[in-house]
Amino acid sequence: MISQAQAQPQLNLPTTTLTILSYVRWNTPNPVSLCILNNSQLSNQFAQVNQQLKSAYQIQAINLSELNKVMCNAVFFSTYTPREEQNIINSLKDAPLTFSSNNAECELGSAFCLYQSKTRTSFKVNLSSLSQSRAHVDPRVLLLAKSTEP
Repeated sequence: MISQAQAQPQLNLPTTTLTILSYVRWNTPNPVSLCILNNSQLSNQFAQVNQQLKSAYQIQAINLSELNKVMCNAVFFSTYTPREEQNIINSLKDAPLTFSSNNAECELGSAFCLYQSKTRTSFKVNLSSLSQSRAHVDPRVLLLAKSTEP
């Protein structure tokens, strides 16, 4: 039987991201909020996968101008360069856990950098950015990232 994520490759980014989030221990009594920055189409895909997985994450599509005004435990970048991501992260009051689908090298910017091949979605980890976030990520996630590097 083929899962929904395998049948629809474009949903692999949200599925992988939400799976990584499931390995994070949050210090908040509220539902975890994932903000998708400047990409409402991707936000809709995240909401669809979130519902399919029966996850309790709050998915929000926001614009850059709203980022410091909205509570975001995690932020997903898809339209910025790594340098722009880093500048945005540096400007934030609180350091959310960050994800990117447009940062293949993962040397600056987001903590988790997702990339897709024809058959799967993989990710790299920027340990410097991860340490700046207020999230506690299960170390097993780091082992998965290391094993998926090309």
